[in-house]
Formats: sequence, C-alpha cells, structure tokens
Amino acid sequence: MGVPLAVAGIAGGAIQAFGAVQSGYAKSAAAAYQSQVAANNAKIAQADATLDIQAGEVAAVNRGLKTRAMVGQEKAAQGASGIEVNSGSAVDVRAGTEELGMLDALTIRSDASKKAYAKQVEAVSDTAQSQLAQAESEQDVTAGWISGAGTLLSSASSVGGNWSKYQTMFGS
Repeated sequence: MGVPLAVAGIAGGAIQAFGAVQSGYAKSAAAAYQSQVAANNAKIAQADATLDIQAGEVAAVNRGLKTRAMVGQEKAAQGASGIEVNSGSAVDVRAGTEELGMLDALTIRSDASKKAYAKQVEAVSDTAQSQLAQAESEQDVTAGWISGAGTLLSSASSVGGNWSKYQTMFGS
C-alpha cells in the first residue's frame, strides 16, 4: 500500500510542477503581449505628436492668411472712405490688426506644441511600460521554472517523509 501512495505523491508533485512551469510561460506570453501593446501605443503617440505640430503649423499659416486679408480689407475701406492710407492712424490700425494676427498665430503654434509635448510624454511613458512588461515576461519564465523545481523538491521531501513513516510503522 505504501508504494502506490508514494507514486501518487510523486505524480501529484510532478503535475503541480508542470502546472507552475506552464503558468510561468502563460504569464510570460501575457506580459510580452502587454509589452507589444505599449510599444505600439508609444509609436501612435509619437505619430500623433508629429501630426499635432503639423496641424498647428497649418492653422497658424491659415490665421496669417486671414490676417493679411483683414489688413487688405481695412486698407481698402480706409481708401474708399477718403482716408490717407499710408500715414497716421490708418497705418497704426492696420499694424494693430497685423500684431493681433501674429499673436493669434503664435498662440496656435504654442497650443500645438503643448499638445505635441503631451503626446511625446505619453510615448515615453508607453515605451517605459513596454520595457517593464518585457522584463516581466522574461522573469515570468524563470519564476515558473523555480516554482516548479520548488514544488518537485517539496513533494519529494513530503513523499520521503511519508515513506520513512511507512517503513517505521510497517517495516520493509
């Protein structure tokens, strides 16, 4: 009766050890997947940052065109009203419009840069997360093997102890 129990104990330990190793591989695969997702997110965030800068530049250029059109309309309206367009307050009014347009364009560029910076920070964070998940993936395999070996040793010790008790009680 003792031998079948010893075999069952060894088999149970082996199955637990196999499960621990497989669990390590499964955790490793999950972490590797998360690593790739984070790496992809980093690439997307970096691309979004570039697009934000480009969109800001286009918006700033468009704002400059609108400003030039407004200044031209002001000059035409001043001339049609009989105002001397090349001197005095007429020039100052148009200069103020140009300055406000330039300020608007700079604000648009600044906002785009801030938005792009946020995306770049996100990309750095995603890259770090990817590297962390990759390290976790590598460690999970090792942890699975260590856990499996520990289970085998523990089972062997338990079986050995029980076998010793059996021998003491029932003899050889």
